[in-house]
Amino acid sequence: MTVQLESNFMLLGDSDLPSIELDGPRVTLAELLEELSGRSSNNLQFLSRDKKALDEGWVVEVNGSTLGDLPQGIETALKDGDRVAVKLLLLGGG
Repeated sequence: MTVQLESNFMLLGDSDLPSIELDGPRVTLAELLEELSGRSSNNLQFLSRDKKALDEGWVVEVNGSTLGDLPQGIETALKDGDRVAVKLLLLGGG
């Protein structure tokens, strides 16, 4: 299965990753985020310590829907061709 990726930073720390190939008949958003964490050269963690929620500071969308709008949340099953955006939450200041 191929999942298209978007981000506002370099997902692996030293390179951009436009898509990722995943094995298995069913891959969840949580599993994708764990895979990306494992491949990151900057030791990025997208999930909370208990792996049941998104860690603070990240925004994740699947096909344009934010994580909060997905009925299954991080356990959403991904399909071939889905577009997942992983973004660093940017905070402005004055």
